[in-house]
Amino acid sequence: MRTLKSILVLGLALSTFTAAEAAKLTFKVTNPNEKVKVILTFSQSGEQKEVAIDAAGNGNIEITGFTPQYVTMQYTRGRRTLYLDPNQDLTLSFDSDNMWRNTTFEGAGAAINTYLGSKELRSLGMPDMKMQEAALIHKGDSLYAVNCQVLEAAKLPADFTAQEKIRLQFYTYYYFSKYALYHPHFGKDDNYIPSKAYYEKLEAITPINAGLLALKEYKAFLPDAISAFSNKGKTVASSSTEQCVNYIDATIQDEKVAEFLIDQFVYNFVDNNGLDEADGLIVLFRKHVKDTKSIEKFNALCTKWEKLRSGNPSAASFSYPDINGKTVSMTDLKGKYIYIDVWATWCGPCRGELPALKELEEKYAGKDIHFVSLSCDKNKKAWENMVTKEQLKGIQLHMGTDRTFMDAYLINGIPRFILLDRDGNIISANMTRPSDPKTAEKFNELLGL
Repeated sequence: MRTLKSILVLGLALSTFTAAEAAKLTFKVTNPNEKVKVILTFSQSGEQKEVAIDAAGNGNIEITGFTPQYVTMQYTRGRRTLYLDPNQDLTLSFDSDNMWRNTTFEGAGAAINTYLGSKELRSLGMPDMKMQEAALIHKGDSLYAVNCQVLEAAKLPADFTAQEKIRLQFYTYYYFSKYALYHPHFGKDDNYIPSKAYYEKLEAITPINAGLLALKEYKAFLPDAISAFSNKGKTVASSSTEQCVNYIDATIQDEKVAEFLIDQFVYNFVDNNGLDEADGLIVLFRKHVKDTKSIEKFNALCTKWEKLRSGNPSAASFSYPDINGKTVSMTDLKGKYIYIDVWATWCGPCRGELPALKELEEKYAGKDIHFVSLSCDKNKKAWENMVTKEQLKGIQLHMGTDRTFMDAYLINGIPRFILLDRDGNIISANMTRPSDPKTAEKFNELLGL
């Protein structure tokens, strides 16, 4: 963990306003795409600047009124981290297809930005999640030490070097905060519970400091660390949003950090799950989140999900052809419960649920429940082949590119399961998956079994 003094230095550097100087950025792009602009996202405010690139590959912008800070640059599919200073002009040259690999710099800010693109910087990765704790801690520490050596060898200004050592901490150990979640799978250890040594290390590299929220690496690292902390002392690993938010409410004293975390946790929960089980979370959101833009964004999300609350009429009907070309409508199925699976043949998690779905269909055959699978495959032939080859049961329908039903249910990712009652009213707009034991429990409750 960096010293408190270092963290305070960074916080001061990220919050001290620089007088109205102007940084001129010049872009020279090989193989430019005139339809695409360079997008610069400033880490402190989240503000974005766009730079048009002409047919010759030239573009420029003059930026005033900002402090020296990290900025994310995006062009076509490429992204990379820059460091901009209002007192320093910078010329950036790159090929549009390989921006993240081959950017070269000229000007006063060239040395820092050349360093930031160094291929020598390393971090823990997903494959490391299978390692044992002691080995993972040792590797993380070794990588961080090497990264700091790369930084020192660059001989950059002292104020930047102090900031960068802290940014490197969260860059290097990013996956360490995910270890408690990922190791049971990658390490093939379903009974894994983090040890005291793991939590001690995680605490050492997780300062709670609002000044660090200007670092995107800190904001990416922190939620997973909090999720792990919320599970400390428990004999069964879990990471529910409610558990995390209650932990934040009870333990995080820095109001800005608590606001950031609760905004992120609660917004993501409602965005993915809706409002049916969110009442307690919303209370804590209202308690901690004071930023006007965040509140407006969350309120807009809640308004969209309001129509999908349990008890409301279905947000949309469907009427799609089965494999034989016969059209089946939702109104044809009233009188029984309807368990809807929105899926596609190319979706791995969707296919992963098929065995459990088949078991449910067999278990509840002849009961008052329809199993309806709505395929969003663009390739109808691929859908037909899988239905036939896998001998898929239930009511198999192809909706293809018609997003009417998906949009009404705010479906942005699949698989997605929906449960309707006998009258076509919503029981759950985001029902548990077939593989979840709670699904059969709910069916038994509804059917009186």
